[in-house]
Parts: sequence; C-alpha cells; structure tokens
Amino acid sequence: MSISKQIHADLLDMVSKHDYSYMMSDSHSVWESGMVYEKHIKAKIHALCAIHKEDAEALYNEVKAVAGPDYTDYDKNGYGLKYRVINQWFEVYIGLDTISS
Repeated sequence: MSISKQIHADLLDMVSKHDYSYMMSDSHSVWESGMVYEKHIKAKIHALCAIHKEDAEALYNEVKAVAGPDYTDYDKNGYGLKYRVINQWFEVYIGLDTISS
C-alpha cells in the first residue's frame, strides 16, 4: 500500500472514531486527548491535500460521509457541531466559510 493510501485509510478510521464534542467536556484529560487526536487528523488532511495533492473537495465529502450525520445544533449556516469541526479542517484547502455567530 502506498504512503498516501495508508494515510487516507488512517484518516478515515480516525474520523469515524473522533469525539466531535470533546471541547465541551468537563474533564481536562478528555479535552486534552481530543485536542491531540484532532491535531493528528489535521496533519493527515494536510499531508493528503497539500503534500500528496489529493482532491480536497472529494476528501472533504468522503470525511463527512464517514463521520456520519451531523449534530442538530445548527448554526446560521445550517451546520451542526460535527460538520462545523470538519469544515474548519478543510477551510484552508477548499475555502469553506465556517464562521458562525
């Protein structure tokens, strides 16, 4: 398996297991673990989009599909917490407007 395919597979596995609401935890260890986990997800996205030149929009759609349905705490743009987080991961690569009020 090529390096980019391995990174891709690892990314999708991590996305499927990610706790998208870690930042709301009262536990510092849960928050810290979530921050580190998300940092690794972002690094894989960067490796795939910026280094291996994968199609960022296709990867974005694949990540959303693997992540599953969005949460129902919609912002003014119609995104719940899960998709707001994913949008932030990809904003630099596909120019998503993820600022919510």
